[in-house]
Amino acid sequence: MFDIIFGTAHAIYIAGALVGSIILWPDQTYPLHKAPEEREMVEVVGFHPQWYKADSKCHYTGLIVPYVRDWPETVRRGQEEEILSPDLEHTAGHAVILDTKTCPGKEDETVFLVDAVERNFGALGGGTDFHFDDPDTIKPEYKPKWLPQVMQRIERVAEHDGNAKELLKAITALEHDRATKAQAAVAAASNATAASADAAAAPASASVSTSEPAIPTANTD
Repeated sequence: MFDIIFGTAHAIYIAGALVGSIILWPDQTYPLHKAPEEREMVEVVGFHPQWYKADSKCHYTGLIVPYVRDWPETVRRGQEEEILSPDLEHTAGHAVILDTKTCPGKEDETVFLVDAVERNFGALGGGTDFHFDDPDTIKPEYKPKWLPQVMQRIERVAEHDGNAKELLKAITALEHDRATKAQAAVAAASNATAASADAAAAPASASVSTSEPAIPTANTD
């Protein structure tokens, strides 16, 4: 499984290549897979921008993926803190992973956008706005804790589900392309730094005059 964190080189490229958050709305109401036996399932989902946005005619597609809380969580009650152990028995929420942006007159674009419904009841409502982020733009300490688990689940489901397989293929290719560009950007920066250092270290050439100094003479009669 690809690593969604490529380190410093990846971060250098991503910092100048991607935009921040994007607000999108679900096309309709989608069911949530709440029961344990439904956890290894995904649901195809569609999102769109608001009508007044420049890209309002574009459309985003991806998957809803259940997740459990497989990390400890700190809960504050008054002045006291309680650390809750991971809960692998109950569905904690549903991640939304978008991988395709479609705009009229343009080729489809691969994206990597994530958000979540952090609950295990109701449905993913059509009237709720979602604030999506590309996880490669998020600092490691702020990345969703469910993201590694969700990507692993997509990989498993992809063995028998065509939608999960296509999403996994698209995002894996996107991350590989980003990593390649990041390495190229770092190499170019290193070469430029080395060239600047060489230029600074080169000795200045001294100018040498080839003309002889004039010797004054006295005229005697």
